[in-house]
Amino acid sequence: DERMAGDKDTGQPMVDPDSGEPLRMKDIARAAMKLAREKAKAMQTEIDDQLTECDYNGEMRKVIHNAARLGTGVIKGPIVMSRTRKAWQPFKDMEGNVIHQLEIVQEMSPASYSIDPRNVWPDPGCGDNIHHGKGMYEREQLTVRQVRELSKQPGYMKDQLRKVLEEGPKKSATFQELKDEDQRDIARDVYEKWEYWGEVDYDDLKSAGLKMDTEKDELKSISACVVMINNTVVKVYINPLEDGSLPYDFFVWEKVADSVWGYGIPYLMRAQQKVLNAAWRQMMDNAGVSSGPQIIVKAGAIQPADKQWQLSARKIWFATDDVDDVRKAFTAVEFNSYQAELAAIIKMAMELADQETGVPAITQGEKGAAPDTVGGMQMLMNSANVVLRRLVKQFDDSITRPHIRRYYDFNMMYNEDEEVKGDFTIDARGSSALLVRDIQNQAFLNLLAAGANPVYGVYLDTQKLFEKALQAQHIDPAEVLKSEDELEKLKEAAAQPQQAEQDPALAVAQLRGEIEMQKAQVQNQGDMAELQLRQQIAQQEHELRMTELAMTREIEMLKMSNQQNISLETIKAKLAETAIKERGKKELYAAEQNLKMTMGSGI
Repeated sequence: DERMAGDKDTGQPMVDPDSGEPLRMKDIARAAMKLAREKAKAMQTEIDDQLTECDYNGEMRKVIHNAARLGTGVIKGPIVMSRTRKAWQPFKDMEGNVIHQLEIVQEMSPASYSIDPRNVWPDPGCGDNIHHGKGMYEREQLTVRQVRELSKQPGYMKDQLRKVLEEGPKKSATFQELKDEDQRDIARDVYEKWEYWGEVDYDDLKSAGLKMDTEKDELKSISACVVMINNTVVKVYINPLEDGSLPYDFFVWEKVADSVWGYGIPYLMRAQQKVLNAAWRQMMDNAGVSSGPQIIVKAGAIQPADKQWQLSARKIWFATDDVDDVRKAFTAVEFNSYQAELAAIIKMAMELADQETGVPAITQGEKGAAPDTVGGMQMLMNSANVVLRRLVKQFDDSITRPHIRRYYDFNMMYNEDEEVKGDFTIDARGSSALLVRDIQNQAFLNLLAAGANPVYGVYLDTQKLFEKALQAQHIDPAEVLKSEDELEKLKEAAAQPQQAEQDPALAVAQLRGEIEMQKAQVQNQGDMAELQLRQQIAQQEHELRMTELAMTREIEMLKMSNQQNISLETIKAKLAETAIKERGKKELYAAEQNLKMTMGSGI
């Protein structure tokens, strides 16, 4: 938008305070979006710090565990709690040296914690959403020490707490204590603390000593919290959130129509659990019967020596005179083992339990017959996570979005840091991250390759894309990427001319070195050619000399045979003598040639 931005009061165009130039609408919109992103990031960091302090992840694991086991998990928050922590504070001593001293710091901060779903009672008419009801009751057991500690927290009536301690612990007449079957040594001297969140009558709040800023109006409801011990009110205060929302959130594993409660995994697999228990019981019974033979004894034919009819090793038996064959007194009967058939029933029950609960074995850490290929394993995990993705989406809708929204409202109302405040919306991304994590990882790599293409590279911010790819691999970009200052230095160095002036003396020296190197190479090549030529000439002379010697020998043999008419043996002897002489000449000639070649190479 090229339109100029103007002041509503004066009608004059708005200008940049630094340059004095008129501002355009898109510049103002861009600046507003940048400021909103910075504030949203600051709010996200603030809430993340608050959740880390109260161990939000650990409490959420308890909620998920209760939902899987009991069908419903409950989280409560944000509740302002007083925290005691150790802090090392710096200060200067008498000599001006800075030292640190340990101090105990009391601070108030919002927190969230898990609650046993068996200790909360929402309005029965709320349907499937507790926030549609009038209120909610919560029960908690406190020891004497914990009741005394309540007096240190703001808002509690000390006179009422003294009254409670004087009365002693009292149990609710209409309440039956809930306890696990394996729980032992249950404390009896405990107080029942009842906490009610929801709508409270105007007159009841005034009678409890609460100062009201507004007049009574039947069209307006007042959301408050009332804390009771032994049916004695010990604290009353208005809901710190203006919208009056309850600080509770329910997460169910399997929804029940028109109810805030859900079904857990044990309830979903109850039928197959009965089948598995029956098959296992029968397997144990069959194993006990078929582990050994059944012995049938004819009591009148034999008698045990120790008067005991139990079988044992090296036992002595007495046979009567009427028994002609002792083997007829004992008979062993074997029963068949059906372990394989019963094990197949157990396996079938486990497979059906996985299908009914939607929690296959591969999501529990068992690989099984998983494929070895990366693509096949990814497809298998995606299909196994179908139910988990539904649960994560359900968790986002039931817990993350409303719970974090209350933290946002709390910080907007009570946080003193104005840098974190703004008009924001909660975006829960748990299910989307689980759904497309692997697909996004592959897409980031493909987009990085496309960023190197000059056609598509102009449309992509490769730096942001690379940061996203690192985040998808759970790597913090700040830990591996260069800082902004380093990147600016590299850009400035790349923009400067790369040609540098060369020293003339160094250039002359390099040129001389290259010339000397070329001369040496030429001289070396000439020496090698001369040596090869000398070797060829010597070889030719040697071959010529051998030919002359062979012809001379033939001529001498003819002369001796024709002129002197000597015997063949004499000729052979003379020829042998002549061959020895010629061989000696040959060797002498070869030695001379080698000496000449050696001397020539040395020169």
